[in-house]
Amino acid sequence: MERYYPITNKIPTMNSNANKNGMDNYNLCLAILQQAPYGIIVCNELGVITFANQLANFLLQQNNLAGNNLLDTLQTEVNLQDAWENLLTGSRNSITIPFSISSGQANEGGHHLSFQATLLKETPDQKNHVLIFVEDLSLNETLDAADQHYTNSLENLVDEKNKELEFVQEQLILIEKKAAMIETAGAVAHELRQPLTTIIGTIELLEIDNTLESLPQLSKRFKTIQKQCLRMAGIITQMEQLVEYKTRPYVNGSLIVDLEESSQKG
Repeated sequence: MERYYPITNKIPTMNSNANKNGMDNYNLCLAILQQAPYGIIVCNELGVITFANQLANFLLQQNNLAGNNLLDTLQTEVNLQDAWENLLTGSRNSITIPFSISSGQANEGGHHLSFQATLLKETPDQKNHVLIFVEDLSLNETLDAADQHYTNSLENLVDEKNKELEFVQEQLILIEKKAAMIETAGAVAHELRQPLTTIIGTIELLEIDNTLESLPQLSKRFKTIQKQCLRMAGIITQMEQLVEYKTRPYVNGSLIVDLEESSQKG
């Protein structure tokens, strides 16, 4: 804002005493101030506005502030009288007052503005003027809201990615368990099948030779052994066909591999 002080300081005298040679400079100053990113107002000591740029008119919702009394224009939004008196008497070099002005729309909020006034002291034979900058604070609130929205979105994205990472980690653990299960089951099945095949084959030879016919009690026990061996052979086949890692409850709350659900169905 400070860079506009030298220009605005000349407006009162240039406006009243502009000659032909100085008119171009005067118009250049006005053009610069009209495009400034702040609302700029120049008043006399009574509050009568001698200059207001386009942004000031827009922020205060006026078509043309020039010629109006600023204190009267803003009396419904903010009470400037005490602060104005302090500024003119020199007890305050500048005043800054935040206030809001209604947008006039039922479904829209108002503008949140900052009013900064500084006394421009002229030479003894000239009257003092007050330079006022009006800044729209709504943009800051919008940026804060956007920043908060971005932060929330980022947190949601992080949470989502964490869940995806947890899922991937669980899948990797499951794959590792599955690989270890298949390798172990395959090795155990291979080691068990050979002696089991020998037992089953021996019992079948005894039946073929009719060795057990004269010993009915012993024959019955061998049939039981044969039945259980065949059951073991079925379990070994399931172990060789494991494709998934699925468990079922066991004693004391533990889990064991569910061979039937984990094996590939033929």
